[in-house]
Amino acid sequence: MELHGVRTLEDDSAPKQITTVNMSVIGLVGTAPDAESGTAATLSTGSSLLDNQVVFTATAAGTAGNQLQVRAVAGEADSSAGAETGADFEDGVLTITLGTDAEGVVDANAADVVAAVNALMFDAEDMGIDAALPDGMAGAGVVAPFGLMALQGGEDEPFPLYTPALIAGSRNQAKKLGYGGTLYDDMNDILNQIGALVIVVRVDTDEDEEAQRANILQGIASLQLGQSTLNYQPRILIAPEWSTDDGVGRALESMAARCRAIAYLDSPSMATPEAVVRRGQMYGARVELLRPRINVVSDLTGKTRTRPYSAAAAGHRVRIDSTRGYWWSKSNQMVLGFTGLEQVDSFMIGDETCVANQLNQANVSTLVQLDGFRHWGNRLCTDDPQWRFEAVRRTMDAIEDSIQLSVTKEYLDAPISKSLGVSMLGSINSYLRQQVTGGVIIGGSAWLDEELNTAESLAAGIVYINVAVTPKSPAEQIVIKYAINKNTGQVSLAA
Repeated sequence: MELHGVRTLEDDSAPKQITTVNMSVIGLVGTAPDAESGTAATLSTGSSLLDNQVVFTATAAGTAGNQLQVRAVAGEADSSAGAETGADFEDGVLTITLGTDAEGVVDANAADVVAAVNALMFDAEDMGIDAALPDGMAGAGVVAPFGLMALQGGEDEPFPLYTPALIAGSRNQAKKLGYGGTLYDDMNDILNQIGALVIVVRVDTDEDEEAQRANILQGIASLQLGQSTLNYQPRILIAPEWSTDDGVGRALESMAARCRAIAYLDSPSMATPEAVVRRGQMYGARVELLRPRINVVSDLTGKTRTRPYSAAAAGHRVRIDSTRGYWWSKSNQMVLGFTGLEQVDSFMIGDETCVANQLNQANVSTLVQLDGFRHWGNRLCTDDPQWRFEAVRRTMDAIEDSIQLSVTKEYLDAPISKSLGVSMLGSINSYLRQQVTGGVIIGGSAWLDEELNTAESLAAGIVYINVAVTPKSPAEQIVIKYAINKNTGQVSLAA
């Protein structure tokens, strides 16, 4: 339609800002049979002094109970008799009709109200309201009418089974796991390193080994729900106490590939270097194999016990992310929170034959003592020189996910045009320049693929973009060459 006036239009073809995704989120699976349960919402009316106090409680725990309401109205007496006490529940509102005498005066007592409410039948799928008298009360006092009052104090279960839950570096939140099972100890190992973001999946505890393995596998499958339910995607996957099992290890590896994450696998207690190396040959470029176990002093008993290393390693990884950056290797960095190692391998700087070096060359990470305990090893379980370093793999994951997320939100389903291509390339290249300036990568660039972006592919709605990135590999080997210089510093024997 034509307009006699000024029309305002907005141009949205400029390059968009790309933000790096959070790479420092741990995905943790384990057991916690003593974890806190949810709290049911309640409401107390009346007075204990008048013996008319009634406590109303939601029939199920959770915050949904806080939406329930209760009211009490006087019944209507007819010419022959008073009204009877009754109750009705509809649309989350419990309405209590208080009994009266023939003159219409309320004579329903607290016991009558409790009996009327508890006579209601609630569907198992729906939340209802129960009523009870406080301990030691007879409920003989008359209940006065009252308007709508809401139940309060309902809280959801903090760690429901097979459901991702978030612990944001809080020891108080971790204590809600209870002290039984594995998860509390795992969280303690992580938090000894740093207050990390941890997606926790609690699973059932079963004495049968095969049933327990099935529970852990189901919990690992639930990690993929972290992004959709908590807006956090796990990037470091662990299942301490269980990842010595290759069925669990394979599941963690598969989930790591799906989430663009790294899985840390533990070695069994007292595993020999040879056995660990053979096991590592089963896995690929998203798995880091760890040996040995660590000695940790329990904050509950004060006793020293051996623990899988993966939880401490995950916290260590997040601490290095925080202090140096996710593109830094966690190798040759101090690991905190434990007093010793279950097994001590030979280690000597510059010695190719020491066990620590042989493990590293076989793509197994270990711990050495060098002014404290240090993580020792950069490699994932692959011999591909381009992808064997964890720091390189995580750098590429961060860049790939960040670009993919931005392009999805800003450009996907937009009309294909020259301005679309210019804007996408501008966004990606600007982001890559920021990563170079920030010391994340050495270089990077993006361009449209001229061979693939044909008239046919564009007509089919497909656009091809090439991105080249040069990540920073860790300086795993430094060669120093020495020579004696005879031309300087010579002592003269002349008189």
